[in-house]
Amino acid sequence: MKNFISLSITAMLIASPAVAERSKTVTVDNEKISGSKTIVRDGQGNVVVDGALTRKRDGATATHKYDRSRTENGWTASGQQTDFQGRSRGFDYQRTRTENGFEATGSAYNRRGDEYGYSAYSQRGENSRERGRNVTRNGAVVYDRVDTATRNDAGQIVRNSAVTRDPTFRPKKKIRPLQVKNPKPGRRLRNRRGN
Repeated sequence: MKNFISLSITAMLIASPAVAERSKTVTVDNEKISGSKTIVRDGQGNVVVDGALTRKRDGATATHKYDRSRTENGWTASGQQTDFQGRSRGFDYQRTRTENGFEATGSAYNRRGDEYGYSAYSQRGENSRERGRNVTRNGAVVYDRVDTATRNDAGQIVRNSAVTRDPTFRPKKKIRPLQVKNPKPGRRLRNRRGN
């Protein structure tokens, strides 16, 4: 009996990586559009998304690609979307853990042709913490922020922020370009047919 139980547990452990990978395909086919989107997750934090729609009245296509990969010290991601008018937007992003925080870099472009650069960091000290973000648009800095928090001799935490921002730029709290979601069958695809 003991041998049978240990054999079953061993078989489950060997099979677990294959079971961890999940694939989901969402399809749509109506009088206006047809297509599908496939999301593959390997259970280790890696995600691949590939989708395409065709507009039936003129044969125009819209595509969506996304790839996120775990690395030894962080993760990387990239993605691209093209709409029915042939306009594209995309990004790439890298984040690395450091001994006392993280460092991140990235770039992106939008459908208007603007190009963005991004860098960020966070570092902790014995009694302090510092975070910074910097964003450029077409080579010019449009956002720069440094936040610090230090504990003084009385044990109080003192926070300071230094921010420079172009009035035309509105920063987001997190980078979420081309974010991966699990849409309900057909719903999100149909909503994007005219975009």
